[in-house]
Amino acid sequence: MEFFNRKKELDDLKKLLSFEPNLIYFVYGPINSGKTTLINEVIKDLNDEYVAFYIDLRAHFISKYDEFIRVLFDASSYDNKNIKKLDKTLRVLLLACYRKRFIKDLLIDMPHSLGGIPIPKTLLNELLNENKSEDVFEYILNVFKNLKNNGKKPILIIDELQVIEDLKINGYLIYKLFNFFISLTKQRHLSHVVVLTSDSLFINKVYNEAMLQDRCKYYLIDDFDYKTTKEFLIKNNFSSEEIETVWNYFGGKPIKLIDVIQEKLLGNDVEEYCKSSLIFRARQIKDELHKLKREDENLFKNVLGLFGKYKHIDSFIYEELTDDIIWAVKKNILFVNIKTGELKPQGKLELLAINEVLKDF
Repeated sequence: MEFFNRKKELDDLKKLLSFEPNLIYFVYGPINSGKTTLINEVIKDLNDEYVAFYIDLRAHFISKYDEFIRVLFDASSYDNKNIKKLDKTLRVLLLACYRKRFIKDLLIDMPHSLGGIPIPKTLLNELLNENKSEDVFEYILNVFKNLKNNGKKPILIIDELQVIEDLKINGYLIYKLFNFFISLTKQRHLSHVVVLTSDSLFINKVYNEAMLQDRCKYYLIDDFDYKTTKEFLIKNNFSSEEIETVWNYFGGKPIKLIDVIQEKLLGNDVEEYCKSSLIFRARQIKDELHKLKREDENLFKNVLGLFGKYKHIDSFIYEELTDDIIWAVKKNILFVNIKTGELKPQGKLELLAINEVLKDF
């Protein structure tokens, strides 16, 4: 997705990362609002004293602890096959020495940005065989300590953390991770931790966790406003009429703006693409509702009642997260802003689709 006019958000996040690590930063917002694009731009803009570790969980199917660990680490360029041939006792001793030497040597050519925590394959396999999350966290801690001692500022960025929300290893792994994040930030001031997510129910759950009170900061990345949307489309040679059409169907949803620009470049009619997008989205929601009606008649009626509120308003403040709200949010039809209590459609297209669907029910 093209990066466009997020100067305030870019400056805010860079400024937050210039402070001493003290809080966990949750960057959240509706789906496809440009969170990942923004954080990648932040990484590119940081100077060489920073080392960013960007872990993208959504690109992987993770159902077990060892799958998560393999995603967390980057062992592609590091190995020591000779260690595998040693006696087990000697191997453990040598691995401990090798671990310290590797971490120290790693700092010599440490790049500005990495897709995982560097580790030799042999060490990674040992950590997985031991199946101890404490050893994993200790290794990362030592990497970050050595970076800081050598004048570097590590940043751990995890995209779509909710992917492992239900993963267990002697209890839920997510709680072990949060405790580790608190240790990195609030307690040791060793590394910044940035978590990206479009799952507003996950953010709501995190927001209400006692262990995270006063240890987190929540930063909303929303869709573009009208002014920014207009500037973006003018830059891509849209007429005033086309701009109004796009805004009325898609609002400032970045991914939809990219889509409609590509359609125009392909020679397709902008209004026709907008109309077909609405038909398709309404069909998706309608299919979900038919399925819900078969499974739970009462919940189906409550969801219709919830959708009915959007006939005359774009959003409202909810009193509590009821089952119908949770269903609509899980289906990526509605979005919850946990800081304000606002409940709104994921985008302008969802708002229009909801009202189209209501005509048939």
